[in-house]
Amino acid sequence: MKKYSIDLLLIFSLSLSLLCLLTSCGSARRSEPIMAKSMVKNEEIKKGEIVFMNNCQKCHPGGEAGVGPSLNNLAIPGVTKRFRVRSKAFLFGLGRMPSFKKNEISKEEMDYLIVYMKALRNHDESKN
Repeated sequence: MKKYSIDLLLIFSLSLSLLCLLTSCGSARRSEPIMAKSMVKNEEIKKGEIVFMNNCQKCHPGGEAGVGPSLNNLAIPGVTKRFRVRSKAFLFGLGRMPSFKKNEISKEEMDYLIVYMKALRNHDESKN
């Protein structure tokens, strides 16, 4: 029974590691600055840009690779992005990104941030 538990724990750990690896990998692509072409901005995108500039810009300048990996080439759903922003797992050995508490980025601000990140990604794809 003990060997079965160890095997199960090992399989779980490897699966979790593989999942983190697959969602974290991406090219450190650097492109022209986002200001080179204008992005259509509605009110939600403008508010999301403010949240991004206050919390994310330092490590992901313009959504590109900096201290952190590029965000523009991550085709992951908003739920996963929310988890990555809130999760302490990325602070405790699975990555270096700090978690942002609800008092640092509110639910409403998180919604705006996700809208902005989607617009940033779509803007980046339209340049090609």
